[in-house]
Amino acid sequence: MAVTLDRGDPGRPGPGTRRVARELALRLLFQFDLSGGGPEAVARTFENSFSPDRDEENGLEIGADDFARAWPLAREFFFGVCGRLDQLDRDISRAAANWTLARMSPVDRGLIRLAYYEILHRNEIPPKVSLNEALEIAKSFGDDDSAPFINGVLDKLMREAEERRAAEENNGQVVTR
Repeated sequence: MAVTLDRGDPGRPGPGTRRVARELALRLLFQFDLSGGGPEAVARTFENSFSPDRDEENGLEIGADDFARAWPLAREFFFGVCGRLDQLDRDISRAAANWTLARMSPVDRGLIRLAYYEILHRNEIPPKVSLNEALEIAKSFGDDDSAPFINGVLDKLMREAEERRAAEENNGQVVTR
């Protein structure tokens, strides 16, 4: 069954487009983790292999128009994560008590990286939306323990990010709640 997206405002991706873009970005991050190749090569290989106009079996089950709408945002997400990977991984490693990045499943690691990137760098997306989207996608792509694990790590990272923003807004003075 092909995915049908919310058309919304033609100038802005709608909720359905953003979901598909996140799922595509997760697949790119998964491939990036496993291949060891550079981000540009991973994105090019993925697009050449899985875009609906090139994949006769349509393994992604996405229509060509919907893929075309979601692909630019998926690339933005993917390259945004890759460009900030050291910072994201440092923070994630600190927040994931008793877990190393290497111990996390590639799906969990990718979803946490993607959502945390959104929380820090995509101000047009409310942090709660990034968290909730990661949890919803985890239900489809992760295992039974993925959503609770991702929720715990992202919740901690989200609170820390909110505290940093509040401190910055108050000229560096930390405000206790």
